[in-house]
Amino acid sequence: MARITAVNDIPAPIETVFERFTDLEGIPTRVSGIKAIDVLTAGPFRLGTRWRETREVLGRVDTAEMEVTAYERNRTYTITHHKMGAKIDAVFTFEPHDGGTRVSIEFSLEGPGLPAGLLAPIEWAIASSVREVLSQDLADLQKSM
Repeated sequence: MARITAVNDIPAPIETVFERFTDLEGIPTRVSGIKAIDVLTAGPFRLGTRWRETREVLGRVDTAEMEVTAYERNRTYTITHHKMGAKIDAVFTFEPHDGGTRVSIEFSLEGPGLPAGLLAPIEWAIASSVREVLSQDLADLQKSM
């Protein structure tokens, strides 16, 4: 599947934006699609942090176990989870922009073992839905600043 990216400029310093995005306990109060977070590891948000996230997507509630698989404070982190044999990555990037912060989320889906092109007929529908969810998450987090 092609990578899907959503970008939003937030008028706040990187440190503030990064802290808000990585505050797992506060996320359900800030992101309308996320219904609950159950943190599975102790300590601050970092490489290896794991949690169970319950989210409403396209009118249905789904729970997935997430893990931080790459991390560089105030710059980037990657959240990875697996669903029905597919690996899903969301890479969050934070960059200075016009006195604030540009946040990019790049979503990718890999289906190891699936024949090439199997998802091609439905990729456009998946891409549109994912872009909408990512854009809403970014807008919700921007409102919480």
